[in-house]
Amino acid sequence: MMRQVFKNYSWAYPLAIGCGMVLMAPAAQAATACSVGAIEGLAVNGVTIVSATTVAAAGTTPAYCDVVGQLNTSGGDAPPGSAGFELQFPDNWNKKFLFYGVGGLAGSTYPDFSANPVDRQGALVKGYATAITDAGHLAGGTDASWALLAPGKPDEAKLADYYYRATHEVTVAGKRLTQRFYDRQRIEAAYFDGCSNGGRQALVEATQFPADYNGIIAGDPFFDVRSILIAARLAKQQLSPETYSPATLLPTVDAAINASCAKLDGVDDGLIQNPAACSFDASSLICKPGQDAGCLSTGQADTLNAYFGAIRNTLGGLVYPGYAVSNLSTSATGPLAGGGADLWSTGFVPPTSFTAREPWGNAGFSPSPLGYQFGDHIIQSIVTRSPKYNIRDYPVSQDGYIDEETLATFDARTSAGTASDPNGYRRFIRGGRKLIIYHGYSDPALTPFRTIGLYDQLAAAAGGYDKLQRSVRLFMVPGMQHCIGGPGPNVFDTLTPLEAWVEQGVAPASIPAAHYVNDDPTQVVDRTMPLCPYPTQATYAGAGDVNAAGSWSCAPNEHLLQVGPNGVQAGLTEK
Repeated sequence: MMRQVFKNYSWAYPLAIGCGMVLMAPAAQAATACSVGAIEGLAVNGVTIVSATTVAAAGTTPAYCDVVGQLNTSGGDAPPGSAGFELQFPDNWNKKFLFYGVGGLAGSTYPDFSANPVDRQGALVKGYATAITDAGHLAGGTDASWALLAPGKPDEAKLADYYYRATHEVTVAGKRLTQRFYDRQRIEAAYFDGCSNGGRQALVEATQFPADYNGIIAGDPFFDVRSILIAARLAKQQLSPETYSPATLLPTVDAAINASCAKLDGVDDGLIQNPAACSFDASSLICKPGQDAGCLSTGQADTLNAYFGAIRNTLGGLVYPGYAVSNLSTSATGPLAGGGADLWSTGFVPPTSFTAREPWGNAGFSPSPLGYQFGDHIIQSIVTRSPKYNIRDYPVSQDGYIDEETLATFDARTSAGTASDPNGYRRFIRGGRKLIIYHGYSDPALTPFRTIGLYDQLAAAAGGYDKLQRSVRLFMVPGMQHCIGGPGPNVFDTLTPLEAWVEQGVAPASIPAAHYVNDDPTQVVDRTMPLCPYPTQATYAGAGDVNAAGSWSCAPNEHLLQVGPNGVQAGLTEK
């Protein structure tokens, strides 16, 4: 069985920006040979070892034993299953354990950007034993066909493994293998690091298995599968010749948004610190008589409003918030470049047919936008259980309403994989564990407003933001797109501040962040800025280089609680 081994990037982050600082701990040497027989001899129940390979040291990365295996999974009111995993045991083990999230709908053991790349780059150097799971199946990241045994018949084992079971059980088995590999009685600290679906895995761990980890990092989390309803609405709204908005229009939209919003934080620096406070009106871009460029048709303006608008039930209650008015177009091509609404919603090329069940062809895969792929496949294989279902027939109206019966069925078939109940975090918090959440304000895949909504709920349950921040801190990242990329400061270290919080009791007052030219770490840094704990907004000092972190501070304020017309449009209310 072939597996992808974790990649080690050839570029490195300069220490001067506050990322990648490595403090070496006394190493614990391996007591077990790096071989299939030796590791199977560690006798962890349900584990089969497929390969064990010694990887030589390279640069600052130490030599390590790369282990690929399978784990039999069971429990959770589902049939038995099996999950693939990969472990890395470095020669300089620091007596700690780090689990990486996996992106999309899982199906591989390559974390890509589903774990913070800065944290990943430093993990083996610091001496962490690391782990990852394919979550119980092999497939492409947007492919949900594994969720069906046959039309109408869900694969309950694979669904349980994807939703919650595989991550927890590989965590338990991975810890045991680590202890026995190094012949140690205990692991001193365990951390989880995930973004996107990896962020969902992180928050499911916090809510369902709070004892697994001392500290958790959850970036741009896919913790509420209701996000797919946005894709269903947009598929219905934009897929006609009158309403389709090509990617070529997005720079025009971005320019108008910046002109409307960029000065709200007191400085016109090209970044929007709080998109919820904006008052951009898509109808302002509708073409005037005689104008045929740099403007939108009425149908395209309607589609843009749908993108920014919330999904509600027929009683008017909020089901899922809309997207933020911030950096819709992809602006870079470097290795850390993310993607805007062109990648996720419009596609870089128009549909080949506006009437076909799969408008971009080949069953909804590339070149269709990623949001369409996820929505199409989840609606087909997980929600309706009908592989040929047309997502445009799903009953979310173009004006953003869904009936209660349809929503109840949707939730019944997806809620096992969510972490949206604020009450679920009580045991994690009461256990003294720590959680760092971050989310890009320009995320075109998962709206940042859903993460903010959860944090607001957690704060209300805790008795206020100050009390919640003793255990859980949220850092909003202006201008960052989905997990990486975008024009904002999108390169930062979250593992080091989490270590300091868990192991030394020092909570992160801010997180240093940087942006590289073209989102390429082989080029120069062109912007630095502190990320501040929500609801604090980074504040410009009024003088100095706007691109230098020294000109900004995290002096306490509650500016990120301000909600303007675009926040209301997205489903937020004044706080």
